[in-house]
Amino acid sequence: MHGGRHSARARRRVGFAVCATALLALAGVLRWWWENAATAGVLISAIGAFVSVVALVADILRGDADPPAHSADRTRRRAADALAEAVREQWAAEARLRRLRDPVPLDVRWAPADRRLADHPENVRRPRLPAPREYRIEDIAGSFAALSGRRLVVLGGPGSGKSVLAVRFVLDRLAARRPGGPVPVIFPLAGWDPHADALRDWLAHRLAAEYRPLAGPADDRRTLARALLDAGLVQPVLDGFDELSRQAYGQAVRRINAELDDDLPLFLTSRSDAWTTAVAEGDVLTAAEVVQLLPLDLGQAAGHLERTARPLHPAEDEPGTVWTPVLRELAHRPGHPLARALATPLTVALARAVYGDTSRDPSELLDPERFPTAEAVEEHLLGAFVPAAFADAGPRATSDAVRRLTLLAAELHRRGTTRLAWWELESLLPRALRVYAPGLLSLALLSALTLPVALARATRDLAGAEDTGSLVATLVGQTLGFAFGVMYLLPSGEGRRGRRFLARQTLVTASASALLWAGFAAADDLRFGFRFGTVTDGWLPDLLGGCLFSLLFTLFFGIAGLPRRPLPLGLPWSGAAGRATARFCGAVLLLGGTVTAGAVPLGWSGNPWTLLVGITCAGAGVALRVSGGRGAGQDDRRPPRAGRVAGRFAAGALRGTAAALLIGVTTCTASGLAAAGTTLLTSDHVPAVPGAGPQGWSFAERHGVRSAAGGRPVRGMLLYPGGGARPVAYPEGAQPPDCDVPLLRDRRCVRFVSRYTVFESRDGAVVVRLTTGGAAPTTGHTATGGTATAGSTTSGTATGSTATGGTTTVAHAANLRSVLPERARAWLTEGTASGFLARFLPPFVGAGVLIGVVGGCVCGVYRALSVPSDVIRATSPGTSLRTDRTAAVTRGAMVALLVAFVCVPVLALPGDRGGLAHIGTQLWLPLGTAALALSAWGRFTVARFWLAATGRMPWRLMSFLADAHRRGVLRQTGASFEFRHVRLQAHLAGEASGDPADAALSLPDASLDV
Repeated sequence: MHGGRHSARARRRVGFAVCATALLALAGVLRWWWENAATAGVLISAIGAFVSVVALVADILRGDADPPAHSADRTRRRAADALAEAVREQWAAEARLRRLRDPVPLDVRWAPADRRLADHPENVRRPRLPAPREYRIEDIAGSFAALSGRRLVVLGGPGSGKSVLAVRFVLDRLAARRPGGPVPVIFPLAGWDPHADALRDWLAHRLAAEYRPLAGPADDRRTLARALLDAGLVQPVLDGFDELSRQAYGQAVRRINAELDDDLPLFLTSRSDAWTTAVAEGDVLTAAEVVQLLPLDLGQAAGHLERTARPLHPAEDEPGTVWTPVLRELAHRPGHPLARALATPLTVALARAVYGDTSRDPSELLDPERFPTAEAVEEHLLGAFVPAAFADAGPRATSDAVRRLTLLAAELHRRGTTRLAWWELESLLPRALRVYAPGLLSLALLSALTLPVALARATRDLAGAEDTGSLVATLVGQTLGFAFGVMYLLPSGEGRRGRRFLARQTLVTASASALLWAGFAAADDLRFGFRFGTVTDGWLPDLLGGCLFSLLFTLFFGIAGLPRRPLPLGLPWSGAAGRATARFCGAVLLLGGTVTAGAVPLGWSGNPWTLLVGITCAGAGVALRVSGGRGAGQDDRRPPRAGRVAGRFAAGALRGTAAALLIGVTTCTASGLAAAGTTLLTSDHVPAVPGAGPQGWSFAERHGVRSAAGGRPVRGMLLYPGGGARPVAYPEGAQPPDCDVPLLRDRRCVRFVSRYTVFESRDGAVVVRLTTGGAAPTTGHTATGGTATAGSTTSGTATGSTATGGTTTVAHAANLRSVLPERARAWLTEGTASGFLARFLPPFVGAGVLIGVVGGCVCGVYRALSVPSDVIRATSPGTSLRTDRTAAVTRGAMVALLVAFVCVPVLALPGDRGGLAHIGTQLWLPLGTAALALSAWGRFTVARFWLAATGRMPWRLMSFLADAHRRGVLRQTGASFEFRHVRLQAHLAGEASGDPADAALSLPDASLDV
C-alpha cells in the first residue's frame, strides 16, 4: 500500500499543496495591499521557508508511513499479545485484592439450564454438556473448551457470583492461551444501546477507550481495535446482559447473532429472568449452551464462614468461631431469613466482611423483628459494609467516607454507568462551571507565571490596558471566549478530523469572529484604521477584544484534535534512549533559561520580557527533565523508533499549518470585512467644515488634503517600530504594549508633549503631526508643501526644525482620535470605500498568516508528544493521573516555547505590520496555560478544587479512592474504579435519593461478585 489517494504520502502532499496555494494567494494580497513591499516579502519568505522545511523533514523522517500489507497480520498478533498481557495483569491484581482465593475459593456449583433457553443441540455442535448434573465452578473453563461452538451463556440470580465466574474464566483462558491466539476481554454491557449502536462498533469503541494503544490506526479506515475484532483475535466476555434496558433484550440477542461470526467464541452472563425474556422476544444465542449457577446450600456457606471467621474469645467455654452459635441455630431452622439470605456468594462475602472484627456479633441477624425477610438481611449487610470497611479509621472518618461514597454512587447512577474514572469527575461540577472553568484555570495559571514580570513592574505592558476597568473587561471577555471555544470549537470526541470537521470549524470561527468584530466596530471608532494593540474607546471593545483573543486558543487545540472531554494521554518516549534524550534536552533548556532569566535581576538586561522568555525556557527544561525520569509514569511499552517524535512533529505541523492557514486567513478576512462594513455603514457623510471649530480647533482643506489643527497641548508616548516604519502615537496614560521589546537597534519609546497637533488626511488616510517647541504651523500645509522644514528623516519619521524652531513628527493617528471633536473625526476620515479597505484589511490578513503558523506549531507539538495512555495496564488510577499531568505540563511548556520561537522573530521584521508584534508577545504563555487547562488533568484539578471547597470530597481525593479500594469497597479496573458490587452502588445511590428499592431496581445486578 504505497500509493493511492488515501496513502500517508499522498495526504502529506495534499497538505503541502494547500499550504503552497494559500501562500501564493497571500503573496498577491500582501503585494497589493501592504504599504511596505519589504515587509510583505520578508513575511512571505519566512512562512514559505517554515512550511517547506516542515514538509521536507516530514518526508525524510517519516518516509512511507503506510505499513506494508504483508506485515498487517503480524502487527495484529503482536497487538493481541500485548492486550493479553494487559488483561492478565489487570484481573490477576484485582483477584488478589478481592481475596478470591483467601483461603480457598467459595465453592459455587452450576448445572445445565432449561433446554428451551439454549440453541438446538445440533447447532451447539456436539459434544454438548451431558445430562443434567451439578458441576464445580473450576470446571467452567474446561467445559467451555469442550464445546465445539465455544459459546456459553451463564445464568444466575442477584449475587450468585457471575462476575467472579467471568474473571476466573478470563484468567483460566489466558493461562491456556498461546502467542497470537484470541484474547478474552470482559465487556460490561451496561453502556450498550442495541437500538442505536452496532455491536461490533460498540465493542471496538470500548476496546479502544479502555486499551488506548488500540485506538491507533491499523489501516486507512479501521482502528487497531476494530482490526483485532474483525480478525477474531478478541473473544468477547459480555458481562451483565440484564443491565440493558428491558425493551432492548430481544434486539440485543438479534444483534449478537447477526454481527458476530458463527465461529467466534463468546461468553455471556445474565440474570435468568432477563435471558428468558430475551429468548421469548428475540431468539436464542446461536450455537450457545446455557448453564445455571445454583444457590449455595447452608453447608457451603457455613463452611466458608467458619474457615474465615475469628475464633471465640478464650474465656468462652465452647470452641469455634463467632459464627458457630449462629450456624448451629440455622441448622435447626433452614427456613430462617438468614439461611435463605446466605444462599448467594455476595451475601456470604458481605457477612464475612461486616462481622470480621470484634465489635459486632452476627447473632443479631437472628432477630426476627429486625430482619423478618431475606431481603432485609441483605439490605442490612449492604448498609453495614462500608462502615465496617472503614471502622478502624474512627467514627468521623467513617461517616465522611459513607457520605462521599454515597455521593459518588448517586452520580454514577445518574449517568447510568458503573465506571468511576478520575477524568470524568468533572461531571460532578455545575454545568456553568464545567464550561467556564478551563478559561478561569488558564487565566489563574497565566497570572502565576507572569508574577515575576509583574514584580518587575511590567504588568501594564503585558495587559495592554490603560486602566483597571479595561483590564477587567478584557479578562471577562477572555473567559467568555474560552467558554465559547470549548463548547463549539473543540471536537466532541476522538477520531479522524476530516473535511467536514474542518469546514465546520471554519464556519463557526468565521461567523463568531465576524459578529464580534462587527460589534467591536460598532462600539469603537475604527475610521482611522486599525492596529492590534490600539487604544479603545470603552470597556465594550475591550470585552469583545478579549473574547476574540481567547477564541484563538481553543481554535488551535481544536485543530490539533484535543477533544471536548479529554482522555488521559502519555508521552512517546519510554525506552532508556528516549528518556535520556528528553533529560539532556531539558538540561540544556533549563540552563539557558536560567541564565536568560537571571539577566534581569543581575542588571544585565532591563527588559522584563527577557525574564519572561527565560522563565519559559527554564519551565520547558524542567518539564522535559521530569518527563524523562523513570518515576514519570510512562506507560507506553512499545519500543521506541528512531525519528518517531521528530517525524510526528513534522507531519502534525504540516497538516496543522495547512488547516490553520485556511481557517485563519478565511476568518480574519471575513472579520476584517465585517468590521470595515460596519464602520462604513455607521459613518455619516459630513459636509466640509473649514474654518474655526469647537474646543479651539481650526479646519482647512487645500489640494485634496484636509487638516485639523489644535492649539491645546497633547501628551503621550511615541513608539518607533524601526525598519523605516512610521511611529505610533499613544495618549498619556496608555503605555504602548510592545514598548519594552527592543530587539532592533532603532526600536524605542519616547515620551512627547506636543504643543501643536495637526491631523491631516488624504482620501480618508489620516496621520498626525506632533510639534514640540516653536510656534504653531500654518493650517493646511503638509510637510512637503507649506511648512518650512530643515533636517532629515529618521526611522521613517518626518522630523526637522520648523520655521519657528519646533520639531515635527508624523505618526499614526488612530490612538489620538479621542482628542478630536466627533464632527472632525467624521470629516477627516471621509473617503472612498476601496481606499478604506486597502488600509484596513492588511493587518487582518497578516494576523491570519500568524494564526496559521502558530496553529501549525501547536498541532505539531500535540502530534509529537501525545500517545494514548494505557488505562488498562495502568498500575493504579493515581499512576494514570500522574502520567497525564506530566504529559500535560510537558506539552504546555513545549507549546509555549515553540510559539515563542515563532512569535519573537515577528518583532524583528521591518515595518509596522499593523501591530502584529503585540499579538506575538502575548501568545506563547496563554497558549501554554491553555494546554494545561484543557487537558484531562486540568479538568480534574478544577473538579478537585470545587469538590474540596464545597466539602463534598476530601482534598486528597485520589488517596481517599485508593484507600476505599484497599479496604475492598471499590475495585480497580485499570485506571478507573468501580464499586465492588453493583448492588452496593445501587444501595448507596438509593440512600442518596431516599429510595433504596427504586435504586436497586434501576441498577439490576449483573456483575455481583464475591
